[in-house]
Amino acid sequence: MCVRYCRPLNIVLGGMTPFYFHVVNVCLHCVVTVLLMHTCERYVFKNSRLAFLTALLFAVHPIHTEAVSGIVGRADVLASMLFLLAFLSYIRSVSGCDTADSFPSTVSPCSLGLSLFLGTCAMLVKETGVTVFGVCILYDSLVLCCKPFLSYVYAVCVFCKSPNCLISLFQRCFRHLSRSKLKELIRIARPFIKRACVVSVYVLLILSARLWLMGGSMPLFSEQDNPASFSPFLLTRFLTYCYLLAFNAWLLLAPIVLCYDWQVGSIPLVESLWDARNIAALVLALGMLALCLHCVTSLHRMEGRELLVGILFLVFPFIPATNLFFRVGFVVAERVLYMPSMGYCILVVHGVNRLCALVGRWGAAALTVSMLLLLLLFSWKTVQQNEIWLSREALFRSGIQTLPHNAKVHYNYANFLKDRGQNEQAIHHYKTALRLYPRHASAMNNLGTLTHSTEEAELYYRKALDINPQHNRALFNLGNLLKYTCFCASL
Repeated sequence: MCVRYCRPLNIVLGGMTPFYFHVVNVCLHCVVTVLLMHTCERYVFKNSRLAFLTALLFAVHPIHTEAVSGIVGRADVLASMLFLLAFLSYIRSVSGCDTADSFPSTVSPCSLGLSLFLGTCAMLVKETGVTVFGVCILYDSLVLCCKPFLSYVYAVCVFCKSPNCLISLFQRCFRHLSRSKLKELIRIARPFIKRACVVSVYVLLILSARLWLMGGSMPLFSEQDNPASFSPFLLTRFLTYCYLLAFNAWLLLAPIVLCYDWQVGSIPLVESLWDARNIAALVLALGMLALCLHCVTSLHRMEGRELLVGILFLVFPFIPATNLFFRVGFVVAERVLYMPSMGYCILVVHGVNRLCALVGRWGAAALTVSMLLLLLLFSWKTVQQNEIWLSREALFRSGIQTLPHNAKVHYNYANFLKDRGQNEQAIHHYKTALRLYPRHASAMNNLGTLTHSTEEAELYYRKALDINPQHNRALFNLGNLLKYTCFCASL
């Protein structure tokens, strides 16, 4: 919604020239990069060199090409900027209490209100922006309130004379935690509980308001937008969703194959437990589990904070795209990875920094060279991807070269050829799209418009309506064709 007000401002400043739209997108990307560097320097690494390396990796990552080069991707870039500003405002609203006997209080209600406002703006720009509130609450509870909470638990355990084993320590603690001690803990933690309640109630209100504005229903999508969600088999949906998580993680790790559209046949459904792609989903699950366990066991150290912020920034913004709560209108969308890539960059730099501390001098030098090589490769790939987005023809051609088995890219290229008057080539790509995806109603309708035979055109229109009875263009074209046929018959 906020993007709708940003575009008229763009038009006032630079007219309808695409160059100025791209300039604004690049400027917003630079702002997000600077904000990420500031966040990492103040609240993650507390090291300017590591923060700069994180921002540099984020700035040149090829997965951002669609969000920055495509004008429609401005929503993701703007939402990321508001996401970081809301996160910074929330932390600023909480006191930096270093004592272990009290929970940090809310020292600036104005900053907390500003955080809620910025988070709401992020949600209005892009649905994923609302996840910033979950990130803030978890960061508050696991980082800002971690020291006093652990100190209180340890004091209760010592009073109960528990052994030093960590698991037994917590077991004995909560076993002997009487009602009076629980009330005392709640009294001490009251500042955090108030903040958490205020944010939770506010999130419920704005989500209800957004759902009300949408008419009380979610957007409707077709099978070609998200085939897995239309599968009648629960196992197929579950396995495919799990594999798509691993596929998105791979795009962040190794953005070798990138495309502007991953719909209609790009990624076949995972229909069996014996599909080899399930291994990728299993590896991702085990890796994330190990990462989370290591994060929990090291929360009292700086290492745990780095891991926690990286995981929160990576996982939470991607939750709305997982089909977990509602159906989304895409299979894979590279622009959706713009916000989660902030967490990916934090985790990569954290891992490199830990490895440099473990290996010797020559190992650290090798890691430095490897990191520089990775940045150069990412920069080269980003430059290549930007050349693809220079024109409509280059973009659609790249889709066919990258994913020749994707019916959607053939359909888009056929539309381009049709607009250029190259009807024979357009017919070829329409037929290719229908061969790859026979239920493509729009391709069937457009193919009918290029057919010289009225009988054949009528057949295509009726097939399109058999697939989608509410297809407006097919209804309009069939009506005109029947009207023309009746007129010719009357003569």
